[in-house]
Amino acid sequence: MAIRRPLDVQAELLDEFRRNGAVTAYLVTVLPEALWHAAPPGRPRGRTIAAIAAHIQGVRRTFARLGGARPGPASLDRRLVTQEAASRALLQSTDILVDLFETALAAGRTRVKGMPRRVVNMLVYLIQHDAHHRGQIVMMAGDLGHRLSGDETMRIWGWKAMLPAPPRRGTSAARPILPG
Repeated sequence: MAIRRPLDVQAELLDEFRRNGAVTAYLVTVLPEALWHAAPPGRPRGRTIAAIAAHIQGVRRTFARLGGARPGPASLDRRLVTQEAASRALLQSTDILVDLFETALAAGRTRVKGMPRRVVNMLVYLIQHDAHHRGQIVMMAGDLGHRLSGDETMRIWGWKAMLPAPPRRGTSAARPILPG
């Protein structure tokens, strides 16, 4: 039988922000390496998947630094970043932003000092931003001939737990996406 937890809006918002970050980090690791720097079909000068991941990280880095994180999350070069480095950076920026949001909420502040929006608005904005670009990545992968597996899709949509994915060939052991 499931144990019922009392509603804790602050904790649940932060948990969902963590989950969002984990999903974005997961998505960049499950794509075939050949797609990572491939030009979008019909748009040879369009953003690559690597460039989209670097953009997501850049937006997170901007807001983390506005909120006082120094030196802030890692910056990614869209032309050189690897999938593993992007995933690590996305997890790092998630952790840094969660710390900033959690500190403000614990102190009863409506904003992280320096950020342009209230805490909840910033959380939702960043979740929407990630989701928009995850959609672009999934569509571009499809346009390049790759379809996510059912298991990968279920993880991205949150219907399956974000457990450690099996390691990709030629990489080290999988890292848990979310704490158990």
